[in-house]
Amino acid sequence: MPSSKSKVHGVSAWLKAKDNETESVTAVAIYESKAEPRKGRAKKQQRPKTMAELADKYQLYQQAVQHPRKEVRNLDSIYRKLSSRYLDNLSGRDHSSGPERRGHDAPEDASGNHSDEDFDYGYSGRRQAQSLREDFCGTAVLCAEWVNSNPCANRHAYGVDIDPEVIDYAKKHTLEQNTHGSDPDGRIKLVCADVLNVRGDDSRAQGSNHIGERTVPRVDMIASFNYAMCYFHKRRDLVRYLRHSLGNLNDFGLLFCDLFGGHEAVRSGISRVRDVGTFRYYFRQNGYDLVRSTIRFSLGFRMQDGSMLKDCFTYDFRVYSLCELREAMLEAGFDDVCVWMNVKNSSDESDGSDAENDDEKRGDVGFGAFEELVSTSEMPESFNVYVVGVKLPAK
Repeated sequence: MPSSKSKVHGVSAWLKAKDNETESVTAVAIYESKAEPRKGRAKKQQRPKTMAELADKYQLYQQAVQHPRKEVRNLDSIYRKLSSRYLDNLSGRDHSSGPERRGHDAPEDASGNHSDEDFDYGYSGRRQAQSLREDFCGTAVLCAEWVNSNPCANRHAYGVDIDPEVIDYAKKHTLEQNTHGSDPDGRIKLVCADVLNVRGDDSRAQGSNHIGERTVPRVDMIASFNYAMCYFHKRRDLVRYLRHSLGNLNDFGLLFCDLFGGHEAVRSGISRVRDVGTFRYYFRQNGYDLVRSTIRFSLGFRMQDGSMLKDCFTYDFRVYSLCELREAMLEAGFDDVCVWMNVKNSSDESDGSDAENDDEKRGDVGFGAFEELVSTSEMPESFNVYVVGVKLPAK
């Protein structure tokens, strides 16, 4: 007769075998359940994408922030005024104060009035800029508008940006959609590179044979907008860029840099919301550093369905004063520096033109013509200016 101890061992062995058998059957059942779901069970429906998930963030930015039509209008106007001022002085003739000072040098139009729009005072073809380089160009909407605004075959634009994503976007969207077929000869060229590594050559020809991966022709104007100078946190880097830009200009050329300022420029906790057509634009300013003189901006967008692109674009800017940027330009070698201030604010009334009405719909009514600023006794609450470096022909 088997002992009680052997009975215990026998029962234990039997229970262990039953457990292993049960685990095996259970595993097979689970595998079969995953592999072959029961018929009639509805599949889980995917959540439809929100408007924010479907939105093109670059299009939203262009509609909310950029003003290429007015920028080009200002660039052309300021170039004409400064070329008249400086080039007339170089030619030893005074034509700066209208027909009464010019006498009969200026040609008359059909109504008998003196016109200086296209009159040459000794520098042929220099009363209107033909070539523009847009540094930090992003999606290159300024380049496209520059070419669209004038059908002249000699009017060219060159965009430079280090970000391959925005350059690819510009090629696929901006150049194809915004030029309206006005660029059959390739008057817009884009270069993906650090702006400090792209130099201007001495060729005055603007054709495609004179542009390489790191070389573009010298130009009449360089535009560094969207507060690009504020990317340079160290002054030596700022001066280096300004000196580099000076070498990329023609014998008479202008460097345009926009700059923000005023009491608000050094405040944290500023937030603004603005309706822009089919979405809302959110601006936030915070994190001002008194020691480093830097501040953070963030831009966001809320769509009609309530979905949000929060902090879609963020910037860590150095806050430069007008005096600091002006002195840096002179140190870099520019012959003169002018400041032009935006004289229009959001309370100004529209002139009723189609362009103005379109701008109102986009929320652009606060961006208008710029007038030259000589001096002021009071610091505005906020301001937006062009700081323009002037390069004169060598004597």
